[in-house]
Amino acid sequence: MPKNKHIKTSSSHRPFYTHPVFFVLLLASIAAITFFTIDYFNRRIPTQDPTPISKNNPDNANQSQQKTQTDKPDAATDETPSPAEPTISPDGKTPTQYDGEDPNLSSSLTGSLSTARFDNGKLIIRVNIDQYLSSGTCSLVLSDGANQLEKTANLIPSVSTSTCEGFDINEQELSSFSRPINININIISGNKQGNITGVAE
Repeated sequence: MPKNKHIKTSSSHRPFYTHPVFFVLLLASIAAITFFTIDYFNRRIPTQDPTPISKNNPDNANQSQQKTQTDKPDAATDETPSPAEPTISPDGKTPTQYDGEDPNLSSSLTGSLSTARFDNGKLIIRVNIDQYLSSGTCSLVLSDGANQLEKTANLIPSVSTSTCEGFDINEQELSSFSRPINININIISGNKQGNITGVAE
């Protein structure tokens, strides 16, 4: 009996790649490979700053400068104001810089006793004058209320201030004095004068 050429082949004998399950598995495999590939590259590429600082961007430059200034300690606490320039005297010598007003601009002379003591049978008196003076006189008056002694010495300029030549008074001249002895020194230089006082015990 001849074979019937129109008899259909059973679906169970079709090749596997023509089966619908094959296409489902193929699509699932492609999706999985794509997912793992993207994830792998995302892990290897580092995340970049979304707002990099550009040399040509003034806004970013200002932000960077403000951050740097914020990180630095307060400069105002470390810095000290520079002193005013000292006044140069007419003869070219520079006086010592004082806080506040320059004493050389004062209308009167000021100073203090640096030494007023008895030593080796003498009363030693030394004076510091705040102003720089090229010449002048120092007139000393010693008194104890009942007795009085006067001495005069020349004024001597120093590097930035002045002083008197100094007074070394023999105790024999003060034998009638009782202690303490009052000291009064009148300083005159040009049209300026001042007074320095103290006590020797």
